[in-house]
Amino acid sequence: MNKPRLVKFFAGCLVCLVMVFNLGSSFAQEVKAAQGNRLFYQGNVDYKEAKFEAAIDNYLKVLNLGLESGNLYYNLGNSYFKKGKLGRAMLNYERALMLIPNDSDLKSNHEYVLSLLNLGQQSFENWLGKAANKLFAGLSVNFLTVLLAFIYILALLVLTSSLIFAQVKRSINFLFLILPAVFIISAISLNSKIVYLSKGAVVVSKEALVKFEPREEATTYFKLNEGSKVAVLDKTENWCKIKRPDGKIGWMGKDKLGLILDLTE
Repeated sequence: MNKPRLVKFFAGCLVCLVMVFNLGSSFAQEVKAAQGNRLFYQGNVDYKEAKFEAAIDNYLKVLNLGLESGNLYYNLGNSYFKKGKLGRAMLNYERALMLIPNDSDLKSNHEYVLSLLNLGQQSFENWLGKAANKLFAGLSVNFLTVLLAFIYILALLVLTSSLIFAQVKRSINFLFLILPAVFIISAISLNSKIVYLSKGAVVVSKEALVKFEPREEATTYFKLNEGSKVAVLDKTENWCKIKRPDGKIGWMGKDKLGLILDLTE
């Protein structure tokens, strides 16, 4: 076999291998999605039959497959609520709010659990962050990301048009004032949501003692109630360094916290 034919032969083999790999990967994803849908449906059936522990187990199995959705977190939160585990209910409502922030039932249940736990709206942002989040409260992280990309592209188009077509420069000058302001405010809101996703956590135990040091025998600094939101600054094997919304910092047991990005509970 001459060299050109040999090259074509190996190229053809490589293409075939890539196609087989892609088909196998696609098939595996379809199998996983089908399994996730089956478990989610069974969880819903269990919930309707008041088998809340079984419902929780099925919803967690979906998460362990690497699948997630706002409705999944919402249903999981409702199941924990029915079991009286208000901290875990709050944790999953918080996760759901990141994906489906406009869901009226979710917002109602979230506010109701807050009232049961006697917790107000807890925020880590300064006044500017609070204002930005209030303006974009109904937008998810994904939507905000798309919005920022759209504003950026639109700004480039406006700038290019003003340079090429001098006659339209005056008519679009106001966009140079509006677009940067919208971009900055939406970027602040997106950043706060991403930071909360990466560092946010909720107390899932009835009460948690926060220590000055990551040791059981260390002096207690303050207490946190179930459902309280904290930011995780550092972690060891069994401890988390946390910060309250008011800025107080201490160490608490990792088992008493539910991390927003931990998809196993």
